[in-house]
Amino acid sequence: MINIDNNHKFSDLVDVAAFERLMESLYKATGIPYGLVAEDGELLSQIGWTNACALFHRVNPQTNQQCQESNIELMQSLHEGEVACAKCKNGLIDYATPLVIEGRRLATLFLGQVLSEAPDMEFFAQRSCEFGYDEAAYMEAIRAVPIVAKEQMEALMDCMVGMAEMLASSGLAQLRERIMEHNLNKSTEKRVQLEDLLDSSPIGIGWSNLNGKIEYINHQFTNLFGYLLEDIPTIDIWYLKAYPDTNYRENIVIPWYKSVIVAYEKGMIPPELEGNITCKDGTERHIVVRISWVGDKRLVSFSDMTAHWRSERRNHAHDVMLEMVAKGKPLNEILNAIVQAIEAEDSTSLCSILLLDKEGKHLLSGAAPSLPDFYNDAIDGVEIGMGVGSCGTAAYLGERVVVEDIMNHAYWQPYAPLAAQASLGACWSEPIIASNGHVLGTFAIYHRKPTKPEASDIERIKFAANLAAIAIENRNVRTELEHRAYSDYLTGLANRRSFIEQAELELARHNRYGDDLSMIMFDIDHFKWINDDYGHSVGDLVLQKIADICRATLREIDIIGRIGGEEFAILLPQTDALEAKHVAERLRIAFSQGEIPLSEGLLPSFTASFGVSPADDIASIDKLLNQADDALYEAKESGRNRVCMAHKVQ
Repeated sequence: MINIDNNHKFSDLVDVAAFERLMESLYKATGIPYGLVAEDGELLSQIGWTNACALFHRVNPQTNQQCQESNIELMQSLHEGEVACAKCKNGLIDYATPLVIEGRRLATLFLGQVLSEAPDMEFFAQRSCEFGYDEAAYMEAIRAVPIVAKEQMEALMDCMVGMAEMLASSGLAQLRERIMEHNLNKSTEKRVQLEDLLDSSPIGIGWSNLNGKIEYINHQFTNLFGYLLEDIPTIDIWYLKAYPDTNYRENIVIPWYKSVIVAYEKGMIPPELEGNITCKDGTERHIVVRISWVGDKRLVSFSDMTAHWRSERRNHAHDVMLEMVAKGKPLNEILNAIVQAIEAEDSTSLCSILLLDKEGKHLLSGAAPSLPDFYNDAIDGVEIGMGVGSCGTAAYLGERVVVEDIMNHAYWQPYAPLAAQASLGACWSEPIIASNGHVLGTFAIYHRKPTKPEASDIERIKFAANLAAIAIENRNVRTELEHRAYSDYLTGLANRRSFIEQAELELARHNRYGDDLSMIMFDIDHFKWINDDYGHSVGDLVLQKIADICRATLREIDIIGRIGGEEFAILLPQTDALEAKHVAERLRIAFSQGEIPLSEGLLPSFTASFGVSPADDIASIDKLLNQADDALYEAKESGRNRVCMAHKVQ
């Protein structure tokens, strides 16, 4: 090993300005202040100070002395490979860890001015009185301090240190001419280590050079999409395969990529792209694509949102179906809508619904818009029985029947010529079961080629059959379903449509009689991170916990609805702007204290950002929502986990 020279500094090895931009992005995402100090004491980079420190603790000589004592204690407890933590007498917590390259400390990384739990407001009120602070302003500053669990801070620190040390090691190797022409050369030990690290990532990752040549993809990328590096040698070929639809590629993907380049040239954070990517086998996954640069490499990450996307689509399909039933739409129209919703999840599938006749002996056509007419006509009225294709057997047994290869399965021998004419290779059939256990029909998923179902396919066909059962059972029943049509499937709160209808009535009453009326909008901070780290089932628990806290906190006359994935709106009758802000603050604190038990313990605290707006002279709910949404956006941009008022009422 070559020992590091004494005259080499961190700033010699790493582009500090670029590193600072990266940290600035992290600060915008988390609201956690950051500092980087060289070993000789030089402040290399500093982003964000909480108002509690910048405007109060550092200004007062006594509390400033306490801050300095805390920093000394923190520095004295530093050890390589460990994260030091210290809580100063002013009540806030700082974290630090050294950046060590080849046994020599180059710099110290600080994260801090946070709280690990909801603040003890009585303690801070006493401090305000003791040191003569403006109590209202100081308490507001304390409420704005990020609340982050120690485990999360340590994990974040480990990630940042690993990144900084990797960049410094790379820079050192460049100075000694140990790196070849590429910053991430495959032949170096660092490249091997980096690839090993990336190959263990649960997120698909790849990088390309500035000429558009794809140089690396990790294991998860291939697991997600099926492509090997030789399948996609360049960015252009990747786009053609990943986005085969010309209109989507030209109208969505290419403009997005151009905006990414503009952001890169201006030193801004590139925008994300969320949409479907076509895999090598023709299936699709719903992916969030993020781009960043490391030297001359374009690093791209692919976060799989397919499960969440499908869940949202299924919730929507469920609500649409119930609404169609409630409105008395014809059964065949409802069943066709169900089939199209299920087919939209997988463009390689063709679906059909067959209905059992009143005698329970024959299957009749219900909905199969993607299958040819001659095929639908041929099976219309087929008698159920053992070995009568997939659907006839499933209806007869009342059990799922999976035929992976139609041409080589005994159940399909009498129908093989018909299936060949229709170009059908596989058929999986799920019986549609009524609430009393009787078979109502079958839901089938066909494929052009012999295909084995995965766990997600079984989940999809079960959901489809259940949805069809509800539609069939309730085709003549409307009034027990109206509540379902106007309620959010997951939380039980009003859905967007129901919320808007109720809110419009309340706004009309406000405009007529002049009573106070205010709107609150909020969404869950870093909700995608919760889904990515813990799974969408835990994300659903968070949404349900939010709904429970709101029910316990709000009045009966208040109107609350889930109007988006993690976005909620509350209309507060007879409530002015200041009172509405207090309500939002109570909810904000209650959310941060909410506990969700998991098998391995409790979920770390989650938070939300709020925007508040009074109705005043606003004439429409859309404008009132927009004004509250603007305030919500400001709350997120200023660090999250806070309440912001609409500008015109501040």
